[in-house]
Amino acid sequence: MNFKMPEDFRKAYRKELENYHVSLKEKNFVQAWHFLERAHVIGQYHPISHTGIHFRMLVFGIRALDGKEIFGQMIRVLFGWIGSLFNRIPVGNTGGVSVPIFASMPIPDDLKSLLKDADTDRIGLAGLKTK
Repeated sequence: MNFKMPEDFRKAYRKELENYHVSLKEKNFVQAWHFLERAHVIGQYHPISHTGIHFRMLVFGIRALDGKEIFGQMIRVLFGWIGSLFNRIPVGNTGGVSVPIFASMPIPDDLKSLLKDADTDRIGLAGLKTK
């Protein structure tokens, strides 16, 4: 179970959120969404950060008046944390409704070293290997 986010994850996660907020202020909504997706790739291993990203995605969907995103994020806010809690998450998944909930995706090159211990051999679901 992943209750505490390691410091390297926390720093990377916060950096993506910082970039998200800057992009929002600049009204660059495509870029803002991109940073939310990256934060999801990092944060999905830990229940609190995972739920937090889906909540931000829900708010983003509300601001955009995107009914599909709103509904999809409501489901993810309610249930996404469970996968994180038990280390059963789709590695690399970006978290938006345009991607199936359980679909694994390639990890961005610049995040591969951070997520090097992601177990990608478990039928599309994975958690971090314990050390």
